[in-house]
Amino acid sequence: MWIHTVVEGDTLRDIAERFGTSTRALNRLNELGDEDRLVPGLHLLVPGPPTAVRAYQVRSGDTLATIAQRTGLSQEQLQSWTGIRDGQPTGQQTGGMQLTAGQTLYLPRPLTAAEKKTIEANGYLLPQGTLSDANILRDTPSLTYVCMFSYQARADGTLVPPRDAQGLQAARQLNIAPLMTVTNFDGTNFNTELAHTLMANGSIRRRLIENIGRTMQQKGFRGVNVDFEHMRPSDRPLYNAFIRELGQAVRARGFFVSIAMGPKTSDDPQASWMGAFDYRTLGQEVDFLMLMTYEWGWVGGPPMAIAPLNQVRAVLEYATSVIPSEKILMGMALYGYDWPLPYPSGRRASGISNNSAQNLAIVQQVPIQWDVASQSPYFRYRRADGTEHEVWFDDAMSVLIKFQLIYDMNLRGVSYWVLGNEFPQAWYLMADTFQIRKV
Repeated sequence: MWIHTVVEGDTLRDIAERFGTSTRALNRLNELGDEDRLVPGLHLLVPGPPTAVRAYQVRSGDTLATIAQRTGLSQEQLQSWTGIRDGQPTGQQTGGMQLTAGQTLYLPRPLTAAEKKTIEANGYLLPQGTLSDANILRDTPSLTYVCMFSYQARADGTLVPPRDAQGLQAARQLNIAPLMTVTNFDGTNFNTELAHTLMANGSIRRRLIENIGRTMQQKGFRGVNVDFEHMRPSDRPLYNAFIRELGQAVRARGFFVSIAMGPKTSDDPQASWMGAFDYRTLGQEVDFLMLMTYEWGWVGGPPMAIAPLNQVRAVLEYATSVIPSEKILMGMALYGYDWPLPYPSGRRASGISNNSAQNLAIVQQVPIQWDVASQSPYFRYRRADGTEHEVWFDDAMSVLIKFQLIYDMNLRGVSYWVLGNEFPQAWYLMADTFQIRKV
């Protein structure tokens, strides 16, 4: 598929005619809220052969003509992809992207069938116990795994299950392997003391492991996914031992073990929240793992990209230095945030699906900007009550750029948080860019 950057004056009909497609096809791929209106900086998926990206560093004095000569792309292709128009002065922003010396542009390259990497894809589902669970999975049938979030461990080693019967049935029908996600979530927070109790008390730990194995067998899970968060740094050895013991027990029953881990770029065993994650040891103990490479932008923090490319890459560079890359699923967010300004204002951001964020910009008729450092889109708008807001999200371009990390670092695949947030471009691009393994 191709990505077209909308500029001032573009219409959906004009774009469709330019690429020999229909407005209906463009709307299907992008789920636009309003076919008659677009905004500059919007990245539209366009039908076409599979496309990946390559990095190009802009040189002083570069023009579209010189970049075209160096990359083998035509100026027309460059204009469509970047939104930059010929003759635009260096550093001037148009359609969300820039031609600034030293900046990195991610430009298109053909992706042949022989090059297509086979990966695994996971998605976390918050089951509601209704037909909506099945419908969500039917909208994303190319998953390898679905993590049912979550089985909440209690201090006595018992488990409080989610209402996942509908989701499990749909997963079996769609040949998606269900994983049982076990957490130290107490219904309100990830509980530090609960995690300690579960791991430090031998009889409780063994009871929890037995309950996990029994539940997987009874419900038809293929494996367990442990998502313990906010653990004490001093509990690092306990967590290593718990995952080792759990792995031995569940593999004996024919299951596999995986974990979700917070992101970090070095190992400080005393670091708050992240010190408990011993990447090197845990990487040896699990069959695979999900790195939570998102949430830099969060509800209580300043407006910024949720999964900035520079931060995601830094985490993966460290992770692959101590964990076999073929065990790592890169986390990807299916959501953005909408912050009230000025920050801090005493108010928290609100979550928004990536597709809704795109369509909010169209409704508000505000241009979508492009942040070069994070390779992420954002925009500002003003509500009817006069309050200004800033929205950061992921779109087709930022997703395709992050997908390239899976190729560059030979990762196992990708893991999405959280299913049900609409983002059709991500699913179309994943199917276009990879072969998805089923187990």
